[in-house]
Amino acid sequence: MKNLKIILILLLAIAIRFININNYPALNPDEAALGYNAYSLIETGKDEHGQSFPLHFKSFGDYKPGGYVYLAIPSIKLLGLTPFATRLPNLLLSIISIYYFYLLVKLLSKNDNLALISALVLTLSPWHIHFSRGAWEACTALSFIIIGTYCFFKDKKILFVLFYALSLYIYHSARLVAPILALTLFILNFKFLILNYKKWILPIIFGVMICLPVAYSFLNSGGTARIGGVGLTADKGPLNRSEELLNQHANVKFINRAIHNKRVLYLISWGEKYTSHFNLNYLFVNGDEVPRSKVPEMGLLYLFELPLLIYGIYKSRNIFFLLWLFIAPIASSLTFQAPSALRSLPMIIPLSYFTAFGLYELRKYKYLFVILYILSLSYYLDAYCIHYQKRYPFAWNYGFSKVVPYVNSVKYKYQNIYFTNKYDQPYILYLFFSKYPPLDIQKQIKLTPPDKFGFSTVENIDNINFFIPDKIPDNSLVIDDKMFLP
Repeated sequence: MKNLKIILILLLAIAIRFININNYPALNPDEAALGYNAYSLIETGKDEHGQSFPLHFKSFGDYKPGGYVYLAIPSIKLLGLTPFATRLPNLLLSIISIYYFYLLVKLLSKNDNLALISALVLTLSPWHIHFSRGAWEACTALSFIIIGTYCFFKDKKILFVLFYALSLYIYHSARLVAPILALTLFILNFKFLILNYKKWILPIIFGVMICLPVAYSFLNSGGTARIGGVGLTADKGPLNRSEELLNQHANVKFINRAIHNKRVLYLISWGEKYTSHFNLNYLFVNGDEVPRSKVPEMGLLYLFELPLLIYGIYKSRNIFFLLWLFIAPIASSLTFQAPSALRSLPMIIPLSYFTAFGLYELRKYKYLFVILYILSLSYYLDAYCIHYQKRYPFAWNYGFSKVVPYVNSVKYKYQNIYFTNKYDQPYILYLFFSKYPPLDIQKQIKLTPPDKFGFSTVENIDNINFFIPDKIPDNSLVIDDKMFLP
């Protein structure tokens, strides 16, 4: 019976996450870049920029970690270059992570019912559903961390090291969260590890060897430039504020420079960004400010879960999951765009555990909670499937899958074709949906100078221009943003 319950929960997770995944939501440029570069490796052994099997992909000048590209190669090789094939690795791993979360809670609590409730809460979580239904590297990296954490408590040392190390190849934020979480595991289990330290020598050496290639590639393939583009110092607000405050003093003294020091103001800024991840409005009401990371009129968690979460934290007092909760937003807080639902995704694990603990403690009201979850899930799916694409069509690049085949069918009838650049990185979506020959793009690709966030783009492929000039030449086709409405 217990095995049947977890199977039913996983089947529910599959149903919610897999239905119509090839078409909805529309493929975004980051997903297209991952899929097309996997396709390019399959066809040529090189990425779109002509680099042979890199660990970091130059892409838009943001040097994406290459792990997900390599994970997508089997599905794209088997199924072709489609949104479904590109998203499949994360979809599968998100389901697997729910199962390992169940195993982890069961192992730590010795309570199968609590473990089942925890898995169900994660299955129904809007936050987890959202980032499971796409090629989101953050969700894939989190899946490896969950599996690795379970392996740690099962004393499977090599597997623990392997999965934690693999998460570093998938997503930038994991490179901070995973090591801190691993250190936390070692500290909390210090006495046990000291007694068995000899057994950890080889796994640690193995882990260091796995991590060295990605560390070397990060330092030598533009990874530091990525930090400069999205890091805390990319926000010039504290710097400008420091200069403004100093200029307000008639005579600038040492004490003034100490008080209004830019480093102090950046530290204050970091504190504000870190604590913003625990803002109840962010978690339960409005969610992320980035449209691609939210649905209309909803938070990241269901509003009725708030009292359950608070009660679960109070009753459980689980130190490990509490520390996980405080560690999870660190990487996100070090970026200028915070709070970020994507970068702080690891928060969903302790939040799901504590919510589940509250549900378990109040299980005599289970029928009330069943009704609340059905109503809340129905509201979420309505917002996600119906209103999302109407409210934020610009966030998801709707229409490219239909427009690109049309453009390809008429491209040689016109001297010039002009694509709107209102949508992010239109060139990569053109490459993806046209299955443009990778050898051809490798010969002509040219990135524009990076913008203030470190991103570049491609403005020309063949006779297609990804911008609309003020004066349109004769014999030209213009693809404006009206053609991309869902």
